Amino acid sequence: MVELVDAPVSLAAVRVLGADATSRAFLDWLIAPHLLTPNLSTFRDVLDTTAAISHALAASGLFRDQSVRIQPAEDGDAAHVDVVYNSLEGRLVNLFGHADVLSLNASLGTKTKRAFDASLSFPVTPTLSSRAFLSLIGTERELGAQGGGGREERMALKAGIRKFALGTPTPGNEIAAELAWRCIGSLSDDAGISVRQSAGPASKASLLHTYTRDTLNDAVMPTSGSLLRVINELSLASKLDSFVPQPSSGASQTLLGQGNNAFWKTEAHAKKGWSLTQGLTLSLTGRAGLLQLLAGDPSTIHYSDKFQLGGPLSVRAFGPAGMGGHEGLTSVGGDFYYSFGLSILGNIPRRPQWPTKFHAWINAGRLQGIDGSPLFRSIHSAVTQPSISVGLGLVYRFDPIRVEVNLGVPLVASKGEILKRGPQVGIGLEFL
Repeated sequence: MVELVDAPVSLAAVRVLGADATSRAFLDWLIAPHLLTPNLSTFRDVLDTTAAISHALAASGLFRDQSVRIQPAEDGDAAHVDVVYNSLEGRLVNLFGHADVLSLNASLGTKTKRAFDASLSFPVTPTLSSRAFLSLIGTERELGAQGGGGREERMALKAGIRKFALGTPTPGNEIAAELAWRCIGSLSDDAGISVRQSAGPASKASLLHTYTRDTLNDAVMPTSGSLLRVINELSLASKLDSFVPQPSSGASQTLLGQGNNAFWKTEAHAKKGWSLTQGLTLSLTGRAGLLQLLAGDPSTIHYSDKFQLGGPLSVRAFGPAGMGGHEGLTSVGGDFYYSFGLSILGNIPRRPQWPTKFHAWINAGRLQGIDGSPLFRSIHSAVTQPSISVGLGLVYRFDPIRVEVNLGVPLVASKGEILKRGPQVGIGLEFL
């Protein structure tokens, strides 16, 4: 695993997207000192340099909300990589004189091609612990092979109230109403019927509640505290079929509401950490979710409302959305899932100051549909038949982002699940 991080790689270019209003000379002045490192020749060096540049951009006050990716260089040389930062944040404070905040965040990416969030918030209590908000959110993302090779566009208008725990930046409770429009298209010829049934535009109206309690003293190597997050959604969804010819008259009309269904969806995430010895921690993470149809036909539940499981941020050593049933490469998704991860993280011997940590883990989980079966029987079947994987790896602390390079082995897998043997790389904020 150390050989993977120390593999020879050189940095070809650093690009900052969404910084059109920022002077190029200023960006060069900010970034150039970090590229003068005499030994910038391995993947580890590239990660260290990426972290240093990210901190410099954040310290400028212009790029507080960042995402970053390391990708093959545009020059086509396999030994060269580019580091690409995506960040655009606008923020106006006290615009209406009531401690209000108007913010705009936008980013470009790979799987998520585009995303933006325009939000207005203002306090509703004199203690400033509760804030009302109104947000317009948009995304365009690639669904990958597991989503029939398609693409989904989504727009949502969301309004609600957030209540913050005293002295913390994290909302303890959020209650909101959301009206969303989404559209799946550009499916490949071999896309499965499960995603094809959701192709085209669809709307959804939801009531949501999110509860969060986070007392972890460290996101990557916690030695005390715990995390609990519970999300509940009560939703009415409908398919929008436009301009459907009528056999009797040949006329066309707009139909709103074909494929109506109502469902309740709940998802929970918990994490606990312990200190074993100096520089060695044990963490246990668990996640579970249930989608229960309240009205309508199960076949009309939108593909994006189904749960997916598997991948480097989820149950490792399985492909992204590789668990549960599949139609060819297309994931069917599921109505119930659970996953557990037990991880030991420690310092590299004689290098406790390095941001790179070693990692040993075991993951287990299951994803399946309810399909009209009694709920208890379906859950019992899932709990008693988990898929399991184990592995070793390295974790690079690129706060708040975490990078993992793992070698994993699936020990138990259900029929049709997509396995991932050999090295697997994950980059994200939350891992199992």
